[in-house]
Amino acid sequence: MRWDASIRSKLTLLIAGISMLTVSIGLVFVSISFYQNMKQSLQNDAVAQAKLLADNAEPYLLYDRSEDAQTELLSGTSLNAEHSIAIFQGVGETFAKREQGAGYISSTDYRKEHQIIWDSRWLHIYEPIVDSLGDQLGTLYMKVSTEPVSERLRTFILTLLFLLVVMTAIAFGLARVMQKYISQPLLNLESISNQVSHSQNYSLRVPVVSADEIGKLSRTFNDMLETIERRQRERDAAEEALQLNKRRLERAVKDLQYLANYDSLTQLPNRALCMDRIRYALKRASRTRTYAAILFLDLDHFKDVNDSLGHAVGDELLKASSKRLKSLLRDEDTLARLGGDEFVIILNEVEETEDIINVVDKIVDNFNEHFNLSNYVVNSTVSVGVCVYPNDGNDVDELMKAADAAMYKAKEVGRNTYAFYESEMNEVALRRHRIANDLRGAIDKGELSLVYQPQVDLALGKVIGAEALLRWTHAELGFISPGEFIPIAESTGLIKQIGLWVIDIACSEAAKWRDEGFEHMKVSVNLSPLQFRQSDLPESISTILKKHNLPPKALELEITESMLMRDVEQAIKTLQRMKRMGLQIAIDDFGTGYSSLSYLRRFPLDSLKIDRTFIDEVCVDPDDTAITLAIISMAKSLRLKVIAEGVETTQQWGFLCQHGCDEVQGFLVSKGITPSEYMKFIRTFSTAKLAANDASI
Repeated sequence: MRWDASIRSKLTLLIAGISMLTVSIGLVFVSISFYQNMKQSLQNDAVAQAKLLADNAEPYLLYDRSEDAQTELLSGTSLNAEHSIAIFQGVGETFAKREQGAGYISSTDYRKEHQIIWDSRWLHIYEPIVDSLGDQLGTLYMKVSTEPVSERLRTFILTLLFLLVVMTAIAFGLARVMQKYISQPLLNLESISNQVSHSQNYSLRVPVVSADEIGKLSRTFNDMLETIERRQRERDAAEEALQLNKRRLERAVKDLQYLANYDSLTQLPNRALCMDRIRYALKRASRTRTYAAILFLDLDHFKDVNDSLGHAVGDELLKASSKRLKSLLRDEDTLARLGGDEFVIILNEVEETEDIINVVDKIVDNFNEHFNLSNYVVNSTVSVGVCVYPNDGNDVDELMKAADAAMYKAKEVGRNTYAFYESEMNEVALRRHRIANDLRGAIDKGELSLVYQPQVDLALGKVIGAEALLRWTHAELGFISPGEFIPIAESTGLIKQIGLWVIDIACSEAAKWRDEGFEHMKVSVNLSPLQFRQSDLPESISTILKKHNLPPKALELEITESMLMRDVEQAIKTLQRMKRMGLQIAIDDFGTGYSSLSYLRRFPLDSLKIDRTFIDEVCVDPDDTAITLAIISMAKSLRLKVIAEGVETTQQWGFLCQHGCDEVQGFLVSKGITPSEYMKFIRTFSTAKLAANDASI
């Protein structure tokens, strides 16, 4: 029948055809399922029989009863299909077999492992025979004919074909009755039209079930809906893209605002936002007639942590510190990070200055507890400068300068404390500024000089060298302590120029000592962290040594532990270059840093200088005694000399002599003296004078 036949004929053929196809597919699946069930049933029966026989075959194999196995064991099967059975032992030797219409069994049929194999005619089952200990004695092989399964399948298919013919006839009868539903496509078209009109849902479609007039009308209607829907999607997509760009722009603006106002490491307000918060706090305090307090915080010895443990640990310490500080503040207070290890706390609407003291006390006490950072336990105290609005200033700049000055005062009095701003602190800030400026011309003006503290060999009882110590006598300010101007020199970078000047002058004096006949004399010079990191430092020292015709062994360079631990690999390379030149290398202030024995073994060192804090109480404090002895013992095991600093009593001298210390220096021997005094000292020194020095200290 042609496809342009009547709708009635098409509908009849369609319904009948679909019914026939559906039934046919169902019958195919039923046939397949029936066949699979038959196969599975046969397999289950055969496997059960095989396992039972394998379980009972052990004694026959153990006692070599092959004939009994054939007559007793293999004849007791009850399968409803022809089958043959064999027992293999060893690597395929037939022990017993029974062939019951399932073909011949040979040694080529042998398999060791448990297997189930189907082919076109047979089911092959291999079941291992094991003894009570789990050892395999052999394999039971069962070969089963699949003909019964095939026969039943053929019968089943014939039955299904008969049913298919009957159901096809029924389908045609029903199709003729159902032709009355020819109007359904028209109803569908009307229904979809109404839905689209009311809901404006242009994704709806009319079902197209034919190629006749109704089908063409349905397709045309669907095409119209698709065109409208596509235009609507394009409009929605454009609107969504516009909204997405708007959201991205808003998010970018927020991110930029955040970056402009917050510190990326600690997520705290940065300097810019901090200044705004201070202005707001001053307005609130003025309006409510209360105080506003500015707390300027600086982590003590943070640079040492950074240099010795690395910047990653330093960053962890900053984050942990900010978290600890936030936990101590009220919600209305502000914690900000200015940069580096500097923080600012803004206390709003403070009623009494006692409230400020309570907060600062909590902060200082809390920072006396150590920080657990990655694999390190770090102790980091804090110095706090405090100023109060309106007592100490009326604007942001004035208050920040006051808080900064107070913080430096807290550091000067020993760190791990706080200080309130006093007007005299402005003088301290001005002095720091003047020292930084005047230090630039101190060398040219001849204001810098070196003094030399003698070092004595305990075994020989002789002076064997001296440590060069830098001094500054300002033309107007007088003597300025190294503890005051050296940190300023390091922060301004002037320490590079000053450090080379110190090495030059010290080498010049050492050359004079040798010219006077003291060829064994050495001079020790301290290196700053900034100097040590200079890549051309070894070459600069070599130039100075050649200038004064001084052998490298006459110069000893003192380096702190923190300088070495900042970048271990680079430090090793620098030290190796110095050692190849013949220079002497000593670790200064040993015992106060973070170095470990594993690193010390890698550094090309000559000496360890025990820090004076351990020597002060070495004869009194058991802890200092134990630490000093441990350092001496460790140094000896590493074949390093031990130098003790800060020796001031004959008891300390005797203790160090007794326990194998190599060299000492300190007020018991002499304070730092001028070059001319040093020449006189080494000519007249004797250990007998030490007791007099002890009494005069």
